[in-house]
Amino acid sequence: MPRAINLMKRREEEILKSLLSLSESTKAFTNPELIIVGGYALRAFISFSRFTRDCDFALMKKNGWNIDEVREILPEGYSIEEEQKRSDYGFLRCVKLVKHNGARIKVSMDFVEGEIRGRGAKEVIVVDEVMIRNRKFISIPVANKPIELPIPDYRDYFITKVVSARASDIRDIASLVRENGIPSKLKERVREVLPYPEIFQEKLKEKIIPEMRRKTFLDSWRGIFATTKYGEEDKKRVIMQLERLV
Repeated sequence: MPRAINLMKRREEEILKSLLSLSESTKAFTNPELIIVGGYALRAFISFSRFTRDCDFALMKKNGWNIDEVREILPEGYSIEEEQKRSDYGFLRCVKLVKHNGARIKVSMDFVEGEIRGRGAKEVIVVDEVMIRNRKFISIPVANKPIELPIPDYRDYFITKVVSARASDIRDIASLVRENGIPSKLKERVREVLPYPEIFQEKLKEKIIPEMRRKTFLDSWRGIFATTKYGEEDKKRVIMQLERLV
């Protein structure tokens, strides 16, 4: 376990260098306009943090492709592992291999343009003008150093977590609700950014709430954030609040 933690720390140090480079080359994430999503954005909303493997960005689709601009300003050492361009959706995965005590660590940054997509056909979130306009620049810790990053509005971030609904997302949702409650005007925003708005309730009813009800959930929730502060009553309150959405 200590070796794994050291590898994750080394990866995060490299992510910090990459974020600083991107901030400089994009004029503080304004050209093109970027939003950081995923695990790093989570740190803006809750008091705990967890290691995350990738650094994920979203961009609004405009004339041409913003990801073409991103290709030209990648931090040193990154190469293109995957690229897609489909109508209103673009995807760019950039990777870098870093040496650490004889091991090779893979660091990756993902850029999605126009839409944030999951694995299912209905798991689509539109990156619209409101999402860009409502983003906030917040100082969050990366590799134990503060850096100002563009973070989505809480409603938009909450929606991305529900639609994704992977195991780590479900634990993140529990922490988000425990510390921030349910976002206001959520249903209206769901209809604005989800081409298939029914997926939101489907994920809650069929995956997220059932997973939280499992006896093993509390231990996994505590484990991912390395805390004993979460308790059974916290879990019950989170489930009760989510049930009101369905």
